[in-house]
Amino acid sequence: MGSNLERVVRELHRPILMVPKTFKRPEKILMAFDGSKTARKGVEMLARSPLFAGAKCHVLIVGAETAERRSELEWALNTLRDGGHQAEGAIRAGEVDEALQTYEKEHAIDLLVMGAYGHSRIRHLLVGSTTTAMLRGSHIPVLILR
Repeated sequence: MGSNLERVVRELHRPILMVPKTFKRPEKILMAFDGSKTARKGVEMLARSPLFAGAKCHVLIVGAETAERRSELEWALNTLRDGGHQAEGAIRAGEVDEALQTYEKEHAIDLLVMGAYGHSRIRHLLVGSTTTAMLRGSHIPVLILR
């Protein structure tokens, strides 16, 4: 899956929904948020899309808690609430893939929304890809944004 999927995702600049064998309408959505342009567009898409009406939205920022990250989290939560969603979020330290998977299990998340391959291919070769790790380890649908 890894290199072929990465090639497809890098070429397509549209949202891609990766679904395991079974699918149910998501009631709890987790947005992996890093403050990037793609992540901001993702929050705005979640907030206004009728596909996610009635879903509870979670936002998770992985990294050290700073005033800037707290401000980014508040922006995301307010945007989702303005769109009519129940929204909650957190900032957690640690490795991104581990923090996302732990949060997903703790909150019984049904769908993960995340940006994809935000770093160069050189960095990917040197340190790996969070996107690929999440897709390989996920047992829930993942909506990949580009």
